[in-house]
Amino acid sequence: MIQKGLRSYSPNSSTRRTRAVVSAFKLLLALVVFAAISTQAHAGSAAISNIEQMSGWKACTACAGGGEQAIYWKKTGQTSPSLDGKSTQYFVGGSVPFSHGLWWRWMSGDGAASRFTLKMSYYIKNPAASQGLEFAVNQATGGKWYKFSTQCSFASKIWRVWDSANHRWTNTSIACTRPPAYSWTNVVFEYARQDGRAKFLSITINGKKYYVNKSFGPELRKFDPSIGIHFQLNGNQYQHDYSVWADKFSLSYY
Repeated sequence: MIQKGLRSYSPNSSTRRTRAVVSAFKLLLALVVFAAISTQAHAGSAAISNIEQMSGWKACTACAGGGEQAIYWKKTGQTSPSLDGKSTQYFVGGSVPFSHGLWWRWMSGDGAASRFTLKMSYYIKNPAASQGLEFAVNQATGGKWYKFSTQCSFASKIWRVWDSANHRWTNTSIACTRPPAYSWTNVVFEYARQDGRAKFLSITINGKKYYVNKSFGPELRKFDPSIGIHFQLNGNQYQHDYSVWADKFSLSYY
């Protein structure tokens, strides 16, 4: 006789509950293992977008070389011209010829990453006022500083890359032409830290890819492990005022 208020015992229902618990545990364990594998597979990689809208940028003119007396500033949140509704305006001017404005930003403390891709779109209303533009990723690791500086020299009409070990620009075979006024130019730069050298892989301009394949030894500097970027506007011999609008500024690395 089964007393009122007590549940009857069923061996079959108990077994089903046990199996359900075991199945749930196995599923949970599989999910944990999958998450661990996924995290490991993506460790040390990142994709950072809309960098031009971020805070934390720093700037200077003395560190940019040349006349070192530029007037320079930037304004975020510009709605026109813009590709996505928010661009950043960078300005350089003054009275001392060949004075430049350089903006840089710390991005990560990753000293292990070895492949980098920098992308952006830029817009100039009066490109004749510019001596050139410079785009760069840099990485400090192991007491060495790898500088992936890439310059579009409108004056010499050539793309140049930075030889860190010898502190000088080296010409590529890629032509750099002044962009049309009032238009967007899209650029992509691919770099690698390979065999202890800073390797410039390619430059893509408005969808057309050019291979650089030049590499240089790093500069010996004892910095903490880090990844940074910079963007530079170069003043010409008359130091004409001009602005560049940057949009969709992104960095990915692994």
